[in-house]
Amino acid sequence: MAVEAGPHPLVPSVDLEEWFHARWATGYGKSAWKDTATFFRDVYGSDRPRGDVAPPVRRLLDFFDRKQVKGTFFILGEIAEWYPELVREVAARGHEIACHGLRHADMNLFTPADYARDLAAAKTLLEKLAGRAVHGFRAPNLVVQPWLKQVLQQAGFDYDSSICPARGFRGKYAGMRSCPQHPYRTGATLQAVGTTDFWEIPITAMPWLGLPAGAAIATRFFGLTWSRSALWFWSRAGSVQYYLHPYEIWNDILPVGLRLWPRLMTRHRGAWMQRALECIVDLYLPNRILTCEQRLEELQHTRERR
Repeated sequence: MAVEAGPHPLVPSVDLEEWFHARWATGYGKSAWKDTATFFRDVYGSDRPRGDVAPPVRRLLDFFDRKQVKGTFFILGEIAEWYPELVREVAARGHEIACHGLRHADMNLFTPADYARDLAAAKTLLEKLAGRAVHGFRAPNLVVQPWLKQVLQQAGFDYDSSICPARGFRGKYAGMRSCPQHPYRTGATLQAVGTTDFWEIPITAMPWLGLPAGAAIATRFFGLTWSRSALWFWSRAGSVQYYLHPYEIWNDILPVGLRLWPRLMTRHRGAWMQRALECIVDLYLPNRILTCEQRLEELQHTRERR
């Protein structure tokens, strides 16, 4: 039986980072490399990236142009440092610019004060390059701490998109299993439902099973039907979100001799994932695709009418 979209919109988003930011490579206590500086030295023999991210980002931008839709780009601060013109191009082509932090590492490796300082630097840089305010945030690796909401509010953010209602796995999704699948106003923490004006726009998970579904990595791991089914199920009652990374639609040259887990995490990249993305987006055309910011405006307007 064919899977069709529900009546509510799709919110597509992009985590703009490089393939070496993936958790199996860097940014996690058990990653293959301690940090990006070590990776650059060992793999590139340099102190900077080699520019792998630009071609897949432009392919994504061309794809969105062809489909006449806009998405939300959660951009890493150090990506903006390395590729300022790329950030300007994303903004100039009409997409929402949001923040993905300064460095791509699990949040539990930072103190609240250190994270707040880095977050402010990333937000300031992105706003300078985009020429407009940055309202949204997504945590690297979807690892959040109880203090994150307070830090985000103090930095001037209006919404978060780090919650995926899935069961915990290797430190990810902690405390998220019972969170709502649709956008909600938060309470004391991002995981708590409340009455504040700070919103959470969650990433879609598979019903009942508590596994991620609204993510390209889930599509590549479990298959296209997995993601499409979850999006269909939850979009009958509210908006759904699907996100990906630029490197997932590209075949970057990876180091040789990768272990089993990295090989599983990098399967079905390139043309396979491009076709899968097109299938998902086509379900919601022509007019049921919104950025996170547009969805937030809808939610705020609905609340005002009440």
